[in-house]
Amino acid sequence: MSAFNLKSALKSGAAYLEDVYGGAAIIMALMTPVIIGGLAFGAEVGGWELTKRQLQNAADTAAFAAATQVRSGRELDVITAAAVAVAEVSGYDGDEDGVLVESPPATAPNAVDGTNPNGRANYVYVTLTQTADRNFTKFFAADSTVTFRSAALVNVENGRPACVLSLAPNTSGAVTATGSTTVSLSGCDVASNSISPTAVTVSGSADLTTDCVSAVGGVSASSGLHMTECSEAIENAPLTADPYRNVAAPSVPGSCATGVEKNKLLTGPHGTGNPKPTSGGVSNLGSAYCGGGNIQGTTNLSAGVYVLNGGIWRVNAGAKLLGSGVTLYLTGGATLDINGGAEVDLSAPTSGTYAGLLVFFDRANTGSSTINGGSDFSMVGAVYGAKQNISFSGDTTGGSAGQCTQVIGYTVQFAGNSGFDTDCSASGTKAIMASQSIKIVG
Repeated sequence: MSAFNLKSALKSGAAYLEDVYGGAAIIMALMTPVIIGGLAFGAEVGGWELTKRQLQNAADTAAFAAATQVRSGRELDVITAAAVAVAEVSGYDGDEDGVLVESPPATAPNAVDGTNPNGRANYVYVTLTQTADRNFTKFFAADSTVTFRSAALVNVENGRPACVLSLAPNTSGAVTATGSTTVSLSGCDVASNSISPTAVTVSGSADLTTDCVSAVGGVSASSGLHMTECSEAIENAPLTADPYRNVAAPSVPGSCATGVEKNKLLTGPHGTGNPKPTSGGVSNLGSAYCGGGNIQGTTNLSAGVYVLNGGIWRVNAGAKLLGSGVTLYLTGGATLDINGGAEVDLSAPTSGTYAGLLVFFDRANTGSSTINGGSDFSMVGAVYGAKQNISFSGDTTGGSAGQCTQVIGYTVQFAGNSGFDTDCSASGTKAIMASQSIKIVG
């Protein structure tokens, strides 16, 4: 092979530059489509990469928005609507059919920590799918469109356990401790969903001791508020979900118990031969107790659901109301008034549809109820009234470890000295979780 001749190469290059016969033009004409096509291909693929990034950002923000609704206890349609709305303002260019929200997830991959989120209510999985028309690349593909898909997995995590929750959305003093009340809640928080700047109020010489106080709005407290785990109240907090929102109300029988049957409930004893409720939300003998009344004897309730339809149901001083595995369902505007001189020893079922629900007010009941506990007073389970104003006092302690009391009302007022046993591990109750955080985990 001959050695490279620089002089000869230079001469050849010069001859090419001096070519007047159009050879260079021909080569450029042949190369130009290739060059332009390459630029167009690169620009289109680069645009795809930008679209993918925008879509992933939209998926992340949509999943976060959806998780805020999960944290607040919303239904799937509300959760999905939030995801769609936020996705559209975050770069998503598809239609609603391209937004899939799974809460809880069914097809999500494992979280970054290896946790399988499928079937877990505290996870949300959002998938966004959109298409775009091909431009240059349509000449090289059978499909005239390209499909983009991005997904995000979010976990609603942490949070603080609460034992008192007000569901009122904008009421001042939604949770109140006033007068000379002393309330001691060890191991749990007080939470309010009211946006009022005085959503939780501690005034006068009242003394409220709890782990933390959390409010969507603000907290107005004198020196009587003592928090053992928070240096200051958690204000402007997220909504705390109603843990019993999905529990179906018991069915209400169409007939009422006779006067004789009702009198057995009011005066006792409730034993062999007396009407007893059955499971599944149907009260004794297929009838409800109607019109209110005064319980003034010793009434020992068998396990089951008791439907109290209408009227004021009073437990008078000196009366005894006893029972294990009991749910009292108050409907038709019925309210409850327990006198401080009564002996009350009731516990909710620990399994089944109404696990943890001791007193269940119809979600349409908008009245006020008073529960005053005396020296012989124990209510294990939840006192739950989504629209009920509940005035509560009393030291409620179960007979063994893991038995607790929860109070969930439209508003909650502590009207006297109160103390809760807040270990709920053996009470069948659902956890009330306040101030939960949200984290993208996949």
